[in-house]
Amino acid sequence: MRAVNAAYRVLSDARQRATYDARRFVRPAVAVASVPGRPRARPVVFAPEPPPTALQRRVDRIVAVVGVIVLILVGAYAALIIPRTEQDNRAHPSNASVSERLRSDIGLRTFPGTVLVAPPGLAPFADLPILRIDATGQGIARYAVYYGDLTTGVATISGLTGRDSFDASLPRLPGCTAEATYCAGPGTGQTAADAPGVELFRSPNLVASYPAYATHRVCCNGLFWSLNWYEPGTNMSYTIDLSRNVAAQFGGSAADDDVAAARKVAALATQLVRLP
Repeated sequence: MRAVNAAYRVLSDARQRATYDARRFVRPAVAVASVPGRPRARPVVFAPEPPPTALQRRVDRIVAVVGVIVLILVGAYAALIIPRTEQDNRAHPSNASVSERLRSDIGLRTFPGTVLVAPPGLAPFADLPILRIDATGQGIARYAVYYGDLTTGVATISGLTGRDSFDASLPRLPGCTAEATYCAGPGTGQTAADAPGVELFRSPNLVASYPAYATHRVCCNGLFWSLNWYEPGTNMSYTIDLSRNVAAQFGGSAADDDVAAARKVAALATQLVRLP
């Protein structure tokens, strides 16, 4: 009880309690000096940090703004680009059974973009030999796989990075508005008095949900079908070109009822696979 009463007297008095607390955390100099060979403790004094200069405040604001921008870009990438890339990968699954010549071509394997090729059994490519392969990652990255025979007909699958080639390849036909789903006009060397030599098809969902259009040309003693589409997820513009006998399998002379033939050509795009 005597000890309890003594403690109460100390703790109940603000001055005595402050003295008691100070003794608990501050070691007396005599105790330190009484230990032989032990260096005397020296108080550590921390100098107050100087206030930031105007330049430092400006740098801090710039760093904060850049950090916010980076966070916004990361969020936009996660919300927009990643889902589109996953959609493209689902639309074009990888297929390891493509021909050995395609899988072993060094240009295709080192191409910086996504390479789409025809899977085994997909007509008309399955019935045609591979004529040539071109691929380069320098400058404007482009690849092309040519199937067939120059004398009878060729089927080509090609791709370029970016959307510029997709927009540049769109035929400029007189009177054809940007909203028109079908247009026809003169081809190379034709006049307004000639029968239309070029047809343009831009039906909705021509190639999945990608921007796409198909063209049908009858000129120059030949018949040609072309399909162009752009896949935002991989930032690649793709083209399928069919000529002469190969193109004739999908439609002959130009006519408004070629819409079904254009959709048949467009169906080839969704059947292509990614090069493993």
